[in-house]
Amino acid sequence: MSKLGALLLVLALLVPTATAATITITPASIDPGDTVTVDVQNLPDGAAFSFGIRGEFDVTPGERFAFTAQNLVLPFSLDPGQVSAYSKGTAWTGLSVQMPGRAISLSNDADANGEFRETQTYNISSGTYDTITLDGRAAPTSGSITAELTMMGTKKGPDNGQITFAIDGITHGTATVTIYVDGRQELSRTIAIGGGISSPTTTTQGSGSGGTGGLFPTEPTTGSATTTSADGKASLTGTDLEGAGLLPITVQGTAPAGWSLSGNAYAVTPADRTFDPAAVLSFRLPSADTPATLARYENGAWTLVPSKIEGDRITATVSRAGPYALLVPAPSATPAVTTTAAAGTAMPTASAAPVTTTSTAAPVAPLLPVAALAILMLLGWKRKV
Repeated sequence: MSKLGALLLVLALLVPTATAATITITPASIDPGDTVTVDVQNLPDGAAFSFGIRGEFDVTPGERFAFTAQNLVLPFSLDPGQVSAYSKGTAWTGLSVQMPGRAISLSNDADANGEFRETQTYNISSGTYDTITLDGRAAPTSGSITAELTMMGTKKGPDNGQITFAIDGITHGTATVTIYVDGRQELSRTIAIGGGISSPTTTTQGSGSGGTGGLFPTEPTTGSATTTSADGKASLTGTDLEGAGLLPITVQGTAPAGWSLSGNAYAVTPADRTFDPAAVLSFRLPSADTPATLARYENGAWTLVPSKIEGDRITATVSRAGPYALLVPAPSATPAVTTTAAAGTAMPTASAAPVTTTSTAAPVAPLLPVAALAILMLLGWKRKV
């Protein structure tokens, strides 16, 4: 092989080929105890992965319930990882996880709205989880239950594999599986269990086609409604929320200059949802009156959005779905505040205009073809000389 051919081969190997993750789910409907398979292909290490299972089913008010994912096989680990559990329509709820050599169990009463939330940080290892159960007692006035489990973290392990699990504990209802990779919705699918929910309900849900997070059955209403994330730190309020919700996801990308990302990001789902009139997105601040702003993640960058701080919360009006996050000043920066007089809101900014950034590793790949061309031109010039 000539020196020029060898050089071209080396350069070709240096130029990365981006392959998007491919995720599919089967079947579209199941009976209690049947297995659901989520096929994952080309998922690289270091990807931010969020996996949610939400169950909706009818109950007799005041009766015991259990929503169980049996023999859940996870082909890769999520390290560091986080587990969030949520239920709606309950008097109390418990979460139990059985895995080889370890068991997790916790329970608590629901709040005044009949909601239970719990978030724990774990290194979620690969392997088989014998049972993951959300159980409890329905509220005395509740005729339906929403039970939701979200596992999220940084993926480590095989790029290809299958997540499998069986749904048990309910005879009629739905199970919605939603997956986000690097802040982008890759899968959202609702699976009918035993023919689906036995009686019609109107819902405010995490995704019209099956997003997760903050989903709960509601009575038909023409007024304002609110849906809340599973960990209770973010909420969405509006009159046009049917099919919309909030899913905690791992933060991606780099914050604009002068800012740092705080806590989880939250995806308003489904990804193609719009709001007319606009909805109000609200985040809980780390402490009251903390300088902060909200930002939206799109095309690999965070862009500041006009926000307003009120006590221990910060709000912004949003007209479309997508990932949003809370930003606080970076340790060495003190952002100025720009007021929008017409709207009566304020958007803290680190400079006169919003700044967007991309991952620090991203600029390297586009330069490689340029470098290759420069080397080839140099070789040609030397040969002529």
